[in-house]
Amino acid sequence: MIAPFSFAPALAPDRAAVPPSFHGPLGLGPLPAGALTVVLGPAGSGKTRLLRRIAHHLADEAPRARIILADTPATAVPSLRVFEALLLAHKQGDRWAVGAPEIQAVGASLEQAGLAHAAGMLVNDLNASARQRLRLAQALIRQPDALLLDESVHALTAHDQAGIATQLKQAAIAQGFRAVMATPHAHVALQVADQLLVLHHGRLIAQGAPAQMLARITVGDIDPALLAP
Repeated sequence: MIAPFSFAPALAPDRAAVPPSFHGPLGLGPLPAGALTVVLGPAGSGKTRLLRRIAHHLADEAPRARIILADTPATAVPSLRVFEALLLAHKQGDRWAVGAPEIQAVGASLEQAGLAHAAGMLVNDLNASARQRLRLAQALIRQPDALLLDESVHALTAHDQAGIATQLKQAAIAQGFRAVMATPHAHVALQVADQLLVLHHGRLIAQGAPAQMLARITVGDIDPALLAP
């Protein structure tokens, strides 16, 4: 089932239930596990809509899998402190007893996200980049089978986007889950993606590895403006 950031209950992970690939909406090819697929397009091009359609397709294909769609702000209770918000995500769907293992898991996630220094801060006081990293940490600590990360509601610099994308990709490789994220930054996508889904005016117009996309530009098959910095 899909576990969005409203903290709806998620079923226990069952990695065997996740198919090795799927052919999703709009004629998508396989979305590989242990790799990062980037949905690229400007504001209003349909990135969020495509993420949601992919998430629902994955959930239909593997009902017991933990599909996490991170398309809302980092926490529904901004007055929580960062440590509390991450602990809440960690305990979602589990008993609420908190002991040393839970504290250690949250601490490790904060370190991984580069947020250890902000553990005692209110989520409301985080800048846009830190909120997006917290949103990713909340998803990762729930041990997803597939994680779909929408772009921040606040504009992030390309540098911040690249750092978050790299963290997501490294986690996907280490844990073997499917990772999909949205960004409007073409050079970030070309730098970190294993696969690109390029959107234009609500249509999926190209799909493939970054090298394939650049080759298609060379032969005039893709408008260079779509992948311009």
